[in-house]
Order: sequence, then structure tokens, then C-alpha cells
Amino acid sequence: MAFRLRPAHMNARVLTVFALVSLPLLGLVIIVTLGIGQARLRNAFGMQLSQVAEQTVSAVDAYLFHRFIDVSLMGRTPIVRAASARASAERFDAGRVREIDRQWQQSGGKSPEVAAVIGNPTAQFLRDQVQHDSIYREILLTDRYGRLVAASSATTDYDQSDEDWWLDAAAAGPGGRVTVTDVRWDDSARVFALEIAVPVPTPSGDELAGVLKVVADIREMLAFVLSARIGVTGEATLVRPDGSIVFSQRPRQADAQFFAATLLRERLLAVDAGAPIYNLAFTASDDQGARYVIGVAPSQLGMSYPNLSWLVAVSQADAELFAPVRAQAISLLIVIAIATMVVLVFALWFSMRLAAPPLDIDMKLVEHPPVARIADEETGR
Repeated sequence: MAFRLRPAHMNARVLTVFALVSLPLLGLVIIVTLGIGQARLRNAFGMQLSQVAEQTVSAVDAYLFHRFIDVSLMGRTPIVRAASARASAERFDAGRVREIDRQWQQSGGKSPEVAAVIGNPTAQFLRDQVQHDSIYREILLTDRYGRLVAASSATTDYDQSDEDWWLDAAAAGPGGRVTVTDVRWDDSARVFALEIAVPVPTPSGDELAGVLKVVADIREMLAFVLSARIGVTGEATLVRPDGSIVFSQRPRQADAQFFAATLLRERLLAVDAGAPIYNLAFTASDDQGARYVIGVAPSQLGMSYPNLSWLVAVSQADAELFAPVRAQAISLLIVIAIATMVVLVFALWFSMRLAAPPLDIDMKLVEHPPVARIADEETGR
């Protein structure tokens, strides 16, 4: 018995079929799997950021409502109500008011009228409030005609009846109403602040006797917004529905827009009118092309004060959010490389098996006589 080995041949066609079918299919499966996983992870991050935004905006709402109540109670203290009622009882002379207002502005806060307004006992009470609570930068009190009765410090003018805050607070029926302005720069207090105006009732009833205005520094409120920062690239921004920024930790100019203002407006328009906004999250790119995941939650202040329809938008860079899974991605790439090598090895082995039999075996079980002898036997020789 003899064994004779033939050289192994590789079937190029089989190898090509394996490579063209298995490797692209493997790559497609990997891409689809990674894409689905990344999308789910991004949605989960978006929901988490929206929950952070909800917690932040809840803290802002609670803080501001607390301030509104404090100012309303201040406007109902006996000394404030009595001062407004006494001033309102005096005859109103429009010409005299204009003359005092002119002298007030020309004197730069040094006229006798100014001294009377900031030196009376009610003004001292208001000054005590400012000194004991640094959030209150300025407090002033008017009568029901808008004439200044008392102030914690000298103001720019005497007649307040032409101011928006006074008109909104005093012109809402016989008892007036609480009004709050949006965040803006206050020239008198020299801070970004809210102006809270509350009606002052008469000592014996709820009829309007005057209006109390407080200029409240917003720095304490903004601390809640800053505390929502997550990671290195995380940022919380207080924005209006039109995308304009109320407050941001980034330096900003007047009328600055949130970098995702367009998408924010589109998402808000997609919400049914009057429907609550829950778990609002989306992705957007900034001016440098960096992609961010953004979670948004609305303030409830707008239900009572329409000009305070704010939202808190918490954003974080897409790259930072996915940083913890980068190590897993590297491990997956290594597994893919190993799987590719295994597929190639199997393809090579099958191509060699299907090319030709590896052995040529002649068992030599039958001995054949020589051809010449067979011929002689047939002829009888």
C-alpha cells in the first residue's frame, strides 16, 4: 500500500464568496447594533438631562414664589399701608407733580423733596429691609397716584405713574395686582434684577392705597441654575420660549440667543397647545460644530406671570456623555478583529478542502498480469 500526497490547492472562488458574503454582513450587523445602542443611550441621557432641568426649574420657581410672597407681605405691613394712605389723601395736582419731578431730576437727588422721601420713618423701615437682605437692592413706595412716598435710597425721578411696573400693578382693578418684570438691567440699583410690584391696601380694607416696588437681585436665583452643571461641558441656561437667553454662565451680549434656539422653538411648537411639557430632549450642534444633548423643562411661573414663561435647558457635549463607553467600544473592535480573522481562517480551510482530494491512494489489492502474457494466453501459445 502506498500513499502519495498531493500539494494543497486553495479554491479562490470559495474564498472570495466567503469574504464577500460574511465580512460585509458582519460589518453591517456591527454598524446596526452600534447605531441602535448609541441611539438608546443618547435618549437615556436626554431623559436624564430633562430630569435635571425639571429639578432646577422647580428650585427657581420655589425661590421666586417665596420672594413674591415676602414682598406682598411687606406691602401689607401697617407702617407701609398707613404711609400710602396718608399720601393718597392729599389733593393731587398734576402741575405740582411735574414741577417736583423736574426739580428732583435737576438736583441729582439733593432737593428738599428727596430728603423728605428718603428721610421719613417709612423710608427707614424700607432701608432696614435692604440692609438685612442683600437681595433687595432698592425698595420704593408710592401713593395711588404714583407720587413717591418713601424710598430706601434716592431714585432717578419722583413721579412713578408713567412706569410700566406701576401701571401694571395699579391699573388692574380697584385692588391692584402683583406684577413681575422680566430680568433686565436696573439703572438705579446697577444690577440685573427683577422688579416686583405689589399693591398696598388701605389700613382698613383692600382698596388700593399705593404700590410697593422691590428691585431684587437675581444672583441667588441664578445659583440654582449654575448648580445644574454636569461634568466639564455641562451647562444650564435659563431661556425664554423664543430662544433668547435670560441667564447663561457664558459671557453674553444683549439679545443673545440660545445656540439651539431654532430646534427649541420647533419642539415647543410640536407640543399641543395647553399640554404639559415632559421629558423634552433633543440634540443640536453649536457654532463650532460640537454636538450636544439637551434636556428642557418649563417653569410654572408663566401660569401666573405670562412674561416669566421661562425654560431651563441643560446641555452636555455628546462626546463627554459617551466617554464612559469608549473603553467598551475599543474592546468591541478587538472582538471584531478576532472574529474577522476566524472567518478568514475558516474560509481558507474550506477552500482548501473543496479544491481537490488531499491523497491519491492505490490500494494494490489486485495484481494485474502483464499485457504480453494475457495476449499469449488468449492465442494458446
